[in-house]
This record gives sequence, structure tokens and C-alpha cells, in this order.
Amino acid sequence: MRMEKRQMLWDFGRYADNIAVIGDCGETLRYGELHTLSAKLSEVDPRYSLVMMLCRNTFGAVSGYAALLCGGYPMLMISAEAPAETRRAVLNAYRPGLVFLPGEMRGEYAGMREAYTVGDYVLLRTNYPELYPVHPELGLLLTTSGSTGSVKYVRQSRNNILFNAGVIADYLALRENDRSVTSVPMQYTYAQSMIHAALSRGAATVATRQSFMENEFWDLVEEKEVSVFHGVPNTYDILRQIDLFSEDFPSLRTLTQAGGKLSRELHAFFADYAARTGRRFVVMYGQSEATAAISWLAPEKCAEKIGSVGLAVPGGEVSLLDAEGNAITAPHCPGEIVYRGGNVAMGYAQSGEDLCKGDEWGGTLRTGDVGETDEDGYLYIVGRLKRFIKVSGHRISLDEIDEKMMSDLNIFTVSSGVDEHLIVFVTDEKEKDIVETYIRSKIAVVRRAFSVAVIPEIPRNDAGKVLYGELLQRAKELIAEQHDRTTK
Repeated sequence: MRMEKRQMLWDFGRYADNIAVIGDCGETLRYGELHTLSAKLSEVDPRYSLVMMLCRNTFGAVSGYAALLCGGYPMLMISAEAPAETRRAVLNAYRPGLVFLPGEMRGEYAGMREAYTVGDYVLLRTNYPELYPVHPELGLLLTTSGSTGSVKYVRQSRNNILFNAGVIADYLALRENDRSVTSVPMQYTYAQSMIHAALSRGAATVATRQSFMENEFWDLVEEKEVSVFHGVPNTYDILRQIDLFSEDFPSLRTLTQAGGKLSRELHAFFADYAARTGRRFVVMYGQSEATAAISWLAPEKCAEKIGSVGLAVPGGEVSLLDAEGNAITAPHCPGEIVYRGGNVAMGYAQSGEDLCKGDEWGGTLRTGDVGETDEDGYLYIVGRLKRFIKVSGHRISLDEIDEKMMSDLNIFTVSSGVDEHLIVFVTDEKEKDIVETYIRSKIAVVRRAFSVAVIPEIPRNDAGKVLYGELLQRAKELIAEQHDRTTK
């Protein structure tokens, strides 16, 4: 049965002559063409069934994603480089009606029929005899962890996406002639929010699989006159080490940072760089559960408020709660960060049965992060209530890592670490190599940012509970020792 046609998420026609997407081989797609593509793709499946997208930063991927999302399809995002078993698990858990994937992966899904081709990507119809009902407001399903192949996803609504894109475009002061580049994997909420912000203002996105560590990436930045660059803390750490910004990139006017806490040293360095070169450095804080944006630090405050993630985004509100749930109003008193705003997601999905659910969070998100404010109300992140770290912008559940080790290897581990470095503790030397091999082959996002450490025993209290604080201290010592060895 044909369902009522959904309204386009954006009016691409108003920017018809503007370029929307630029490929690294010179391909271009204008907004007028994107509008036509959205209309065509909206006719492929009148049920507007879930689309599972295997993501890469390519011209076809960004173009097709924008068209499908705008045309009314809810999108489930997963890396094209995810292990085959992870992709199968997600496919079977959610039973999407369509799969959008790189053409070179077509052979892995030989039993599915082709519905449409967009550049280097192809849209396939799945063969599930029955699909899960989908809530009409569902826009995006994004993983809560970039690490372990979990099928748990955040349910972002269409209104969440519009609210978030609008506030980001406003505080970044995006213009129609701006061009950003895909420097962050597009299955990540930070990357998507920047694509959405550009789409909402008629700006362009330059799509490339080149790494920011490659000369070809920066040649593209110059050639395509990229004006907005996005990076996670590790990005800026590497760029400083290689002294890249000693070179001049005339078109570049705005640098944004999200995906984890930036060190005070790096914050100060890039705040100074931006001030000296007449650019804007924008520090941001957010979560997938908030469709990316919770707070932002205005560029004019960047040097004054080193270490801060700023104030709540326009239209949002940040507050702090103590352990008893009471509001904290005094400065320099840590508490859990609570965010309220139109971009707070609807809730979580653990399987296809959850796709029909509506808004369960009511616009309020308890982030699990601990923060404090200064006398001017500026927010500083000081820790986490839960056991998470961030690696290359991905939020990693330490408990989930340990669960994978036990379920897949039958090895008891306790994970710890700091942002950008995971430490997995084991108590048997023979287990060390097994765990290392597993992580390198199965948990791609941390394979260059982890260590496995052997200790005599896992520290516990009298009740048998693991003393995570002691392990965290040991992890910090090991990371410091490794850093000292590499810098000598």
C-alpha cells in the first residue's frame, strides 16, 4: 500500500545553481540536480523503508545520502569498512528495505536487486518478506560506539536534524559560497552535522577518501578552495606535530573541533594560530544523543577561555546536577551535564522492533559527562560518570570492549585508558597476544591507539568490585611511559 508522500527535509531548489557536492576527481552536483535526485529516489520505495548505508567519504556517498535523507528515508549508518559479520548482524537486526553501498561491494549482496546508481554508489532492494514498521519522524540511526560492532543505535528525528543543522550553520556563520571537506568519516555524527549544516545554507561539501595526513588532501583543499575544516583532537595533535599550518591556505577561514576533549595546550596553540592568521577556531562539544551539538565556544572567546567548550548552542540549555539530582549553580562545582534542546534524540534502538518508537527522552539528555562552569557560565568538561573514552572522535564503551573479549575470546579483561588511548589489562602473558590480534582485526577504530598490559591481578575491593580508579592511574602511568620512550 502506498503511504502518504513525505515532505522534503530541505528545499534544495532555492539554491538550484549552487554546487552542493564536489568529488576529488572533479565531479560536481548542483542543488537543482540534487533536488531532482531526491524526488527520483523518493519514488523508489513509497513505504519510505529504512535504508542501511555502508559509508565512505566519496562523491556518490555524500550525494546519495543527501538525496535519500532529504527525500524522506530514515538512514542507518555504518562504516563500509566494518567487518562482514558486523554488517550482517546489523542487517539482520533491522531488516532495512534498501541498502546503499559502494559499487565495488555489490558482489557481497548478489541476491539483492539494483534500484538506482549514484556515482560510485548503488542502491539495492533487500529481500525481507516483512519489514519492521518505522516511525514517520525517524531520520537517522547512529551507533553509540564506533568500536565494537554493537547493534545499539541512537534514533535521531527529522526535526532533530533540522534543529541541529540550523544552529550549527548559524554559529559557524556559513555562507552559500563556503566549502567544507570530509575530513571525518561520514558515519560519525560530527561529520553528518557538518554536511547537514552545509545543505541547510546552500554551501558545498568536498567529498574525498584522502586522509588529512596525505599531501593530496591539502592539495585538494587548495584546488577546491575549501573554507571550513573539521577535526577531532587527534587530528589537531597530528597537524601540530607535522607543523602543517606553517603553510598558508588562503581559502581556509574556519576550523572546527569536536569529538572529544581538546588539551589545553592544543586549544591555546590553535586559538593563537587563528588569531594570528585572521581565522576562526570553533571548539564544540556534543554527543550522538544530541544529534551532535550541545555547546560551542565563540571564536572571540577562544583565547580567553582556554579549555572551555563554551555555552549551550542557541535554543539549547545546559545545567549541572549533583549526585542527588539537585541543580548546581555555583561556579567550579562539578556535576553531571544535562542538556535540553530540540536536537535531543528520541531514544535508543536495540533492534528493528524499536524503529516504530516515538520520542522517549522528551528533549532532555543526561550526558554522563561531568562538567563545571566558571564565573561567566562557561562550561568545562572534567570527567565522565560512565566508563567511556573517545578515540578519533568515536565514543568507546570500556565495558563493551570487555564484554566482547569475554564473549568472543572467553578472556577476562578490564579496559581503561584516556581519550585517544585504550589500555586493556589481562593477567596472563599468553592472553596478551590473543587480545592484541583480536583488537587489530576486529576493532578498527582503536587499532592504532591501544595497548594490552599484563598485571599480576585485577585490583578489587573487599566486596570483589574492580577498582577502576587504580587501573586508570596505572593506565595513565603506562601511557606516559610509552610517550617518554617515543619522544626520546
